Amino acid sequence: MNDHYDLKLGSASIYRWIQRFVPLISEYANKLNPQLSDTWHGDELFVKMKKGVDHKTDSRSFEHIAFLWNVMDRKTRFLLASRLSRFRDKYGAFQAFKEARANSHGQFPEKIFVDSAGAYKNIGIGTNVKGWNPQVIAKSGITKPHANNNRIERLNGTLRERVKVQRGWKSMETPLAEGQRPHYNFVKPHMSLEGMTPAQRAGIQTKGWSELLEQALKNNA
Repeated sequence: MNDHYDLKLGSASIYRWIQRFVPLISEYANKLNPQLSDTWHGDELFVKMKKGVDHKTDSRSFEHIAFLWNVMDRKTRFLLASRLSRFRDKYGAFQAFKEARANSHGQFPEKIFVDSAGAYKNIGIGTNVKGWNPQVIAKSGITKPHANNNRIERLNGTLRERVKVQRGWKSMETPLAEGQRPHYNFVKPHMSLEGMTPAQRAGIQTKGWSELLEQALKNNA
């Protein structure tokens, strides 16, 4: 903000904007109906937390660590869900894909590419959602051309660098997890999409924070 607009704003002011406006923008964006492909990608990354998230597994101890689950459409790169959880478990993965199903408005995939985490085993079954029966292709990765997951791993690499600069998130209730999703979908042009945003590639013409906020405020009026 200081560099581009010559506005002397502190980080606390900007964070208050995030707390106030991200829920409004997210509510509006989730009502939009992107045109999706028949393939999704799922992946998770570690997020450093400043307090309150310590736990152990059978083989590892985690201190001040949570997990951010992302679900993306393959063709449009539209980010359907970005959800924070305390554990890298089935519940965390299930909740992320539950959110993705809601934001897809019934456009369910035929295939979902994920990594080898056991948390993904039950995302394709047992949901009692009509029409939801995707093939889950596990152990996907950048070096596996038969099951490539590079689109979402590239996204997670970008997010990982951003979280590193932020030096950790304050709490599980932080709006930053959800706030980065409209930024990725509606604000940031994508080179592989010929300069379009994922939202534009998915048939949604809303672009930029100003237009998102304007539409969100109208939606909330």
